[in-house]
Amino acid sequence: MPSARYPRSAAEILRTVPRRHRAVLLGLGVNLDDPADAELFVSGVRAAEDAITAQERWERERGLR
Repeated sequence: MPSARYPRSAAEILRTVPRRHRAVLLGLGVNLDDPADAELFVSGVRAAEDAITAQERWERERGLR
């Protein structure tokens, strides 16, 4: 499935994570300053954005929106 219409860069995604959310993630063992953790987080965000885009398209095609 293609990525969202206007895919965000990894840097943009990481910049939008508020400090309090970073603290929660760190408590869960995810350090967004670690390149491997950041890459995993960004891929998850992109997958979620793709899923949302697909769901919206599906709803539009069926007249649900």
